[in-house]
Amino acid sequence: MKKLVLFCLLISISLFANGQIGTYRYLIQFKDKNNSSFSIQNPVSFVSQKSIDRRKKNNISFTEQDLPVNNSYVKEISALGVKIIYPLKWINSVLIQTSPDKIKTILANKNVKGMYFPYALDSLTAKSGNKTISPKNPVSNSTLSDISYGNSLTQNKQLGTDKMHASGITGKNTLITLLDDGFLNSNVVSYFQQVRDQKRIIATLCTSPNRTSVYNEGGHGTNVMSTIAAYVPDKLIGTAFNATFALAQTEEGSSEFPVEEVNWLRGAEWADSLGTDVINSSLGYSTFDNPFYNHTYNNLDGKTVLSTLAANWASEKGIICVISAGNEGGKTWNYISSPADALDILAVGAVDNRGLKASFSSFGPSYDQRIKPDVSAMGQATVVGSVSSSVGTSNGTSFSAPLIAGLAAGLIEKFPNKTAKKIMDGIRKSGTLSLSPDNNLGYGIPNYERALAIIDPVMALEPVSFEGITVFPNPISVGQKLSLQRNNSEFIQVQVFNGQGQEILQFDWSSDYKEIYFGPMQTGKYYFRFTSELFQKVIPIYFTN
Repeated sequence: MKKLVLFCLLISISLFANGQIGTYRYLIQFKDKNNSSFSIQNPVSFVSQKSIDRRKKNNISFTEQDLPVNNSYVKEISALGVKIIYPLKWINSVLIQTSPDKIKTILANKNVKGMYFPYALDSLTAKSGNKTISPKNPVSNSTLSDISYGNSLTQNKQLGTDKMHASGITGKNTLITLLDDGFLNSNVVSYFQQVRDQKRIIATLCTSPNRTSVYNEGGHGTNVMSTIAAYVPDKLIGTAFNATFALAQTEEGSSEFPVEEVNWLRGAEWADSLGTDVINSSLGYSTFDNPFYNHTYNNLDGKTVLSTLAANWASEKGIICVISAGNEGGKTWNYISSPADALDILAVGAVDNRGLKASFSSFGPSYDQRIKPDVSAMGQATVVGSVSSSVGTSNGTSFSAPLIAGLAAGLIEKFPNKTAKKIMDGIRKSGTLSLSPDNNLGYGIPNYERALAIIDPVMALEPVSFEGITVFPNPISVGQKLSLQRNNSEFIQVQVFNGQGQEILQFDWSSDYKEIYFGPMQTGKYYFRFTSELFQKVIPIYFTN
């Protein structure tokens, strides 16, 4: 097997050395992290305290994967006359730019394991029958109740983020990192004035060798960010307008090459080191300018494509990754794209203002038959900000994803001690299709108030009568029968929780009347959660002596 890999590498090198001119980007992988000046026992030397705190909350330990690349190895490569773009600690590699004739010398270095991909990552002429896939296991605060949303009310109301804001939850003290093509004019557009005045853009990153500022190119990132961070009463209110932001340019707008997936990994590592709570990526990869690089559907199994692996690793480190499902629903390739196929992230589809699937929104499932997208939000005629400070509408899962990212940030603010998995579970299960998820809209459109009841049922205090359902008597004496009554026979799932949020009973209810007898139990407050395809509510029931 090792001989076969070496043969593939030599073939690829030969192709580039005979026919290509100029310089290209290659991903060079090292053999180890020996003699590192860093230690997993002292993580503060290579990540922020916020990153350490996030891992503690999520019960995640530091491993060798988190250690920086050995800088002496990088210097050895640099000394060969190549340009170092950036190191990547999660795959123990370095992205370089050089001419093809130097690759053989680089691979001869005693500390180099090989090329992560056996070809240049930004070539229009790369071609070979020896293409390989990624290794699978590489070592402000206004009067919030009086906000006027203007035309952006619908996209907030669908998710319940209008009520989230009214309750005082606006994403404060959460860090959202956006990976995109750049954030043109985000340093001057009027709808980010509040963000800038409060100094809530804490860091920026350019991954392309010819970029020096995220603000000079790439308006897509600006549009995306506006759906989360904008604050312009009567026009556009973002879903987490008081969050803190880090902005990474990972996409290269003038071309489409696999190096952008390497950039995505770089952005995710950077986000982790900053202590990011939520990554939003309105990017997807399936086809490239050079068809040789194209992914196939069977690559979308959650463990193959590099950007997907990067999303997996970010998730494993306690970051909620919110990723656009893609806009291929009406095209020959109508599936999601990477990294939306990642294992434990929120891939987001698009709906219109009525909650109906947008025709362009990509379909699932992933190749290994997992439900995709995970959830959906308004991506058709979404109200967004432009690079000229105007506010208009645009289409795409590029805009449904950041709406969900803002919802996630709000839930993190509300539940600062809950794990990322618990928050994501609450978002999925609060969806309008939570009882019957499909590969059009996933678990449907999530909702802030429903998510509260799922993440912590004790916090949900709702009216006793709603949606035509009545529970009586309330309070009830221990030993009495409890009656449930409604005016239809729609299928409903009923769950009963004690005061500590532990589920003690679950049953299905499809009749118009039902009586329940509880045996010996403690007095106190209990919670009944009713879930149908149209609603999800929690009612407190009081048991007395």
